[in-house]
Amino acid sequence: MGQGGGRLNEGEPRTLTILLTKGPYVSEAADMAFKTALAARRKGYKVNVFLYLDGCWTSHITGDKDYNNPGEWLRSAIERGVTVNQCERCTEARDLGKEDMNEGIDVTGSFRFIDQVRASDRVITFGG
Repeated sequence: MGQGGGRLNEGEPRTLTILLTKGPYVSEAADMAFKTALAARRKGYKVNVFLYLDGCWTSHITGDKDYNNPGEWLRSAIERGVTVNQCERCTEARDLGKEDMNEGIDVTGSFRFIDQVRASDRVITFGG
């Protein structure tokens, strides 16, 4: 997607927004998205992740697994200050309720993603 609108003040941390459009276990997109988010946080970035289309299924992985667990990466990202939003219409279309999802995810309209892109220094899409 390219660059967003940039920062207003040079003293503010840089902002990265990640759009995840593919579901977990279909590809490595969910794993890479959250690993990238965590790496950016370690470097001092403010990070937003927007779950869109089948990316919403990542929020549904709430339990522990004996194998790679994108839900665990998601929870770790939230604990470390990554803002995670999820498309409201995509969530409803997949019959996902709050009780089906990890805590700390804000289900919202796509307008939130647009605002995040405008405020970001960089935007990356995984699964697109």
